[in-house]
Amino acid sequence: MLYADRTENTNVMRKNPYIGQMDRMIQIVQKQTNQSTSGAETVTEITISNPWASMEDVSGTEETDGKIKHLVNRTYTIRFDENVKSKSNNLILIDDSKKYEVLHVIEIGRRQHLELRVKNYE
Repeated sequence: MLYADRTENTNVMRKNPYIGQMDRMIQIVQKQTNQSTSGAETVTEITISNPWASMEDVSGTEETDGKIKHLVNRTYTIRFDENVKSKSNNLILIDDSKKYEVLHVIEIGRRQHLELRVKNYE
C-alpha cells in the first residue's frame, strides 16, 4: 500500500499524462526567415510535427497599456520529440487554427514527454 502511494506521488511530480488525456491533435511549426536577392525578409512556417497532446489552461489575463489585450497562457504535453526539443526557441504551436508562441520546452521524465509552455502568438 505504501509503495502504491509513492508511485502515485511520483507520477504527480513528473506530470506524465495518461494516454486518454492526450486528446488534441496539434501542429508544431518552425519559423524560418529567408532573405531574397533584393534584401526583403520573409518568414515561412515549416511543419515539424503533428502530435497528440493534452492541454491545460494556466491563466488568462488582461493588460492595459493604452489598450486592452487578452493573454492566454497554456501548457501542452506531448510525447518526446527530439526535433521539438532542439528547436524549442523558434516554434509556433497551432491548436484549432489558433497560433501560440512556444516559450519553454521542458523534458518530463527521461525522454518520455515534453511540456510546452505557450502564449498567444501575435
